[in-house]
Formats: sequence, structure tokens, C-alpha cells
Amino acid sequence: MTMTEPVTKASNEELIEHILTRYHDTHRDQLPELIRLSERVERVHGGHTDCPAGLSAHLTQMAEELETHMAKEEQILFPMISRGISGMALGPISVMRAEHEGHDSALIHLDALTNNLSLPEGACNTWRRLYDQIAVFREDLKEHIALENSVLFARIDGLTAQG
Repeated sequence: MTMTEPVTKASNEELIEHILTRYHDTHRDQLPELIRLSERVERVHGGHTDCPAGLSAHLTQMAEELETHMAKEEQILFPMISRGISGMALGPISVMRAEHEGHDSALIHLDALTNNLSLPEGACNTWRRLYDQIAVFREDLKEHIALENSVLFARIDGLTAQG
């Protein structure tokens, strides 16, 4: 799959590879840094009324849940899809969709903790970098979920509905 080729034209194998490199690898890079930055902001600015208290704990929980989710996809679901085992993939897909809903809820809580990424006046560079990087992570995770639900999983749903 080239960058100019729409993901909808990619084979399942190409789409899975794209998901792994563009999203799974990216989330594994993003979250440790977000946790580090949030711990620092909470430690330094804990007394500030706009400090996102509990953010590092929430990001840590998100990282753990996302890692477990991605491992299931990598070890169970994606190999099934790559081997063309569509019917048996329906159970794992329903689990992944339910977990995606949990990730959506975690993003809503992330928005609440950060006051929708609203920085206080005079926020330090670390706090600014944290919120900038959370914004990127949020969009990446939303794109990731949408791509799996609306393209990859929808293909399997369509195959099994025809069969």
C-alpha cells in the first residue's frame, strides 16, 4: 500500500501491516512519553487549580488496556484474517469492537481530566508539550479505531454475511 493509495483499496494483509506500523507502533511510542510528561506536570503543578490530577494514572491505565488489546489483535485476530479464516474471526472482532468502545470512553475521560486540552494562562513548556502530544495521540487513536471498525472489520462482516 502506498501513501497515495487509499486504505480501502489495500488488501487485508496490507491494511493490517499499515495498522501495525502506523498505529500500534506509534501508540507504543506515544504513551510512555505522555505518561512521563503528565507525571512531571502533576508533580510540579499539583497545587494549580487546572492541574490534570490523575492524568498520569489514567494514561497508564490506557496504555495497559491498549497494549493488551493490540496484543490480542496481533496474536489472534490479525493472523486469522490474514489466513482468510473469516467466520472464526467474528467472535474476536466483536470483542475488539467492545474494547474500542472502552477506548472511546477513556478518551472522553481524558478530555475531562485535561479540560478538553485547555491550557491555563502561563502554562509551562512541559504542560504545553503534554497537551500537544495528547492531541496527536487522541486523533491517532480515533483514526485507528475507525479504520479497524469501518474498513477491516466491516470487510469481515461483509464476507461472512455473504457466505
